Amino acid sequence: MNEIEQRWGLHAAGRLFGVSPSEAGFSTGIGVLDQATGFGGIPRGRLSELTGPAGSGALTLGWRVLGDALEGGGLAAYVDLPRTFAPTAGVALGLDLSRLVVVRPPDAEAALQAAATLLRSNAFEAVLLDLETARSRANRWSQLADLAGRGAASLVVVTTTGNRRVAGLPYLASLRLGVTCRGWRWQHSRLTQVPTGLTLEVRVLKSRSNTGAQHLVIDCPFVRRPSGPQDALPMDSALSNHGGSAGAAVVVGAAAGDLRAAS
Repeated sequence: MNEIEQRWGLHAAGRLFGVSPSEAGFSTGIGVLDQATGFGGIPRGRLSELTGPAGSGALTLGWRVLGDALEGGGLAAYVDLPRTFAPTAGVALGLDLSRLVVVRPPDAEAALQAAATLLRSNAFEAVLLDLETARSRANRWSQLADLAGRGAASLVVVTTTGNRRVAGLPYLASLRLGVTCRGWRWQHSRLTQVPTGLTLEVRVLKSRSNTGAQHLVIDCPFVRRPSGPQDALPMDSALSNHGGSAGAAVVVGAAAGDLRAAS
């Protein structure tokens, strides 16, 4: 390994510097899926892609990854290009919103720049980037993969199936999952019915550490917990905006003070 690294660079041998085996991946909370990826979930220090048609459930899987990162007490970030984030939905999924940063960029280029800024800070355990059908340049993914590796952060990108405008992403991603929603799971009562989760078909399209199944049908439950103080957390827009667009960056809860104090 030393000879390989001397000839082709420090990362050529695939070491996860500073990351113990138990911390090599963020769990999706679905054991069979974590095993199938070969990383024990979504890997740290690497670029991963979740792709599927609109409403596929890929973003829900991404949120589960952020949830695992937040449960460890670290910070996580969501780059919300479609501007669809709702704090109430985050609470319903059981996310600790006090440790979450949400960035709302005006366009795809600003979204990629925001992701680079977040990763470069080395402050975040995981960054979720929702690109949908947006266009990107190949050199951007090389930069982001390198930044994720240096900071041992997990960068998860959600795209729409068939989007050929994300050049370079499939090649540089260490893990690619194809996700399709096969139905909703409901809890019925006399007066109403409440969605409790999704039934997902997941294909492991690519894994650089794959040891499991290539095609799964899984139950993906929504995590619910009793309502509390987080339901009323203020949205703090004091973080610098990307692209000069008002409201482009949002810090939720106590994370705002932590970041301003650090800067």
